[in-house]
Amino acid sequence: MENSKFSPKKYLQEHGRKLPVEKCLISDRYSEKGLTVCLIIKKQPGGKYTFANILVDRLCLGIKNSIVNCNLTEEELDKMIAQMEDHAPAVEVTTTYFHNLIYGALDYASELGIEPPKDFNLAEYVLDPDLVDDGIDEIEMGWNGKPFYIRGPYDNYRKIISALDASVGPDGYEYITEV
Repeated sequence: MENSKFSPKKYLQEHGRKLPVEKCLISDRYSEKGLTVCLIIKKQPGGKYTFANILVDRLCLGIKNSIVNCNLTEEELDKMIAQMEDHAPAVEVTTTYFHNLIYGALDYASELGIEPPKDFNLAEYVLDPDLVDDGIDEIEMGWNGKPFYIRGPYDNYRKIISALDASVGPDGYEYITEV
């Protein structure tokens, strides 16, 4: 008899996009802040949940980080949403708007020569790029028409500045080193 252990990564790769969306939440007041916590929740057969929690930086970096998992209970999911709301209230948005926000930020960062972190590869299995529509162009990226880089403690600062210098020139962006 074969001893096969459940693999969340394999499950997400095989089923993540096919699962029905339960809800999409983003941090409230996101339009006044460059960083937005985005949480997509999908319902698995049997009543458990799959999620992708993605920190979006609309000012410059696109995706800061992401956490993805499956087989959460409703109680575990409620706890995660409560932790999200410790920082700012969450608002429910349409799946199309949710995807426009994430893929718009990704596209913006890509134009600046900035790639998403490796942990985003798994999050993409929970997303569906086919849900993006023309509304993607309505979401403002950057700050006052320019990339605005806020240096984080785990950023590869030199690589990001080099990408910005190459894509928009040394005078084409703003940055601060600490918040």
